[in-house]
Amino acid sequence: MAATKSKQQLGWADRLANGMEFLAPIFDQPHLASIRDGFVALMPLIIIGALVLIVLQFPVCFEAVDSCYLGGTEFFVNTGLADKLWIPFNITFGLLSIYVTLSVSYALSRRLGLDPIMPVIFALLSFLMLAAPQLSGFDAEATQRVANTGLFTAIVVSVLTVEAYRFFIKRNLIIQMPAGVPPAIANAFAALIPGAVIVFGWWVIRFLLNFDLAGGLFSVLAAVVPAASSYVAVAIAETFHAFLWTMGIHGDLTIGIALQPVWLANTAANAQAVADGVKPTAIYTDLFRSYVVPGGSGATLPLAFYFIRSKAPRLRQVGWLGIWPGIFNINEPITFGAPVIFNPVLAIPFILITFLNATVAYLAHVLNLVNPTYIPAPWTLPSPLLMFLATGYDIRAAVLAIVTEFVIPGIIWYPAFKAWEKQVLEKEVVKDTKTAKTVKAAA
Repeated sequence: MAATKSKQQLGWADRLANGMEFLAPIFDQPHLASIRDGFVALMPLIIIGALVLIVLQFPVCFEAVDSCYLGGTEFFVNTGLADKLWIPFNITFGLLSIYVTLSVSYALSRRLGLDPIMPVIFALLSFLMLAAPQLSGFDAEATQRVANTGLFTAIVVSVLTVEAYRFFIKRNLIIQMPAGVPPAIANAFAALIPGAVIVFGWWVIRFLLNFDLAGGLFSVLAAVVPAASSYVAVAIAETFHAFLWTMGIHGDLTIGIALQPVWLANTAANAQAVADGVKPTAIYTDLFRSYVVPGGSGATLPLAFYFIRSKAPRLRQVGWLGIWPGIFNINEPITFGAPVIFNPVLAIPFILITFLNATVAYLAHVLNLVNPTYIPAPWTLPSPLLMFLATGYDIRAAVLAIVTEFVIPGIIWYPAFKAWEKQVLEKEVVKDTKTAKTVKAAA
């Protein structure tokens, strides 16, 4: 009876927290976490390739013609410098799925406690056999899927190859050398049987059975990415991400487990479209999210400004701690210091602002008020500058970033700030009263 009563007395936050415990293992599931880590690890490579776009797409006039971009000027064209600058772009974005194969298979091998060298090599070999069969000389006319069109194939091949390798290693289905053999040679022979089974297994699937796995997975990608990039999907994903933060769970990493491939596929598609001289169309990219969470999840930078003018000393301190990181899109001091977590007064506007920002930003793209993002840039840049660069120097994107970082959040955060400030002041008065009574009693 007492246990039932105690359970009924739990607050909404406690009940929701208990419910989230059942989902906790999903957030660090080895395969999903390795896919997430593999994509995140590629960010330096993607930014390096994007530097080409930053240079070639730099505006030199205000007309919508090629000659108004630095890459289209007479000097760049006549000297061939523009064509040569596309080389770093082509070997980064143009081979993106190959790098995903390497990165995901490496991350998964490490998580599963395997020496990653051979699993990574076998994963790469398997991927090339499936996604670029013309390299074998078997089918010169086969479609090559080593750019963003092969992302799903890269993920599937990486996971299955590493798991197959682990199956043989854990069961000692390997060639074991005598104890005196050097480790390098012993490891090489140990990889022989699992490697042969993996390679010839994929060979049977692709060439004997003539099953085009890469083509089939590309069809899945072609269906999944638009669906996951729709307004409904964006609104649900971003609102859910904000809700997770209010429960103390890292919302960005959690939704990134499922959506990172979608974000990267859209970014790569937009970048390739610009490289081909076509207008980019994909909306939901990783950088689009900087409209949704400028200054950090919940767009808390205006709240930090309100805090520094608060009558409550604790909130002023939190505000000063949070304002400078918030300029660079880091807001943990506010999220945990205010706190937003398990605090309905601040959690509700936190979620609402995220939903509204996602809606306004998506609508702006649908109405062609801003260019879609296609140039990856460091996410710690102040949001207006970040979006100006990410959209190829579109000043309208900077304006939209200001709206979603200061205007919408500024309006919604103010009444929530006043309500929370009132509660904090009341608690401080009670605390001071108790302290004064204690001191008086002691005297």
